[in-house]
Amino acid sequence: MSAAFFPPVTEAWKKAQVTDGDVPCKDFLDAAEAFIPLFGKDLRLAPSCSPRLMSVPSCTDRLGTVFTPVKSDVGGNVVKLRQAHKANPTVSLKKLVLDEVAAGKTKDKNSASIALLWFKRAMQFIFAMLKKVSAGEDANKAAKSAYEETLSHYHGFIVKKSFQVALMAAPGSESMLKALGQDKVISSGARGVFDWDEQDQTMREMQEWVSAASPILDFIHEFLDKNQLDDKSKV
Repeated sequence: MSAAFFPPVTEAWKKAQVTDGDVPCKDFLDAAEAFIPLFGKDLRLAPSCSPRLMSVPSCTDRLGTVFTPVKSDVGGNVVKLRQAHKANPTVSLKKLVLDEVAAGKTKDKNSASIALLWFKRAMQFIFAMLKKVSAGEDANKAAKSAYEETLSHYHGFIVKKSFQVALMAAPGSESMLKALGQDKVISSGARGVFDWDEQDQTMREMQEWVSAASPILDFIHEFLDKNQLDDKSKV
């Protein structure tokens, strides 16, 4: 039986809230890492990743392989951020990046600055999609519109077309909510039966994560923009 996705993830994001104009680096990395099982665990995780994540049972891509393109932007950049933090164990996320600014290393391939930028962009896409779904919009439609509002701005023609074609197969709301909720055992003994009560519960859990994630993602966006680290170049 698969456990509900959001409760432990939301708990982690609540611990990483913005305080006094900054975010605690370790708590943020734990929160970012907690989100990775949304995509399954076939990512190349860094040795510094927590044992909790290493032992997560395979989620077989909770949202489906259609979201494979965003895996590296989430999981891969969490790995890079962990490695950067291991090399420079700052207390705050801002200091981790500002130390790179002072050292002139923000453009380095594996810099925390670039990793944070692309993690933020991928999460803005996922956030926008889940916010729409939690407000009642069909998940397939939400995925397409969320992409156009976020990641598409940084994708060239070929990458954009690839995403748009892939998102045509995005799951509908019922499939998505089932994947993100907890399997239910009913009196007949059947497993994995998902009813409307379970959908409502998953929607509430999704809304709670949206509320917890919003100020963190806004903070990162504003911080990168203020320090001229939000490179608008397309890939």
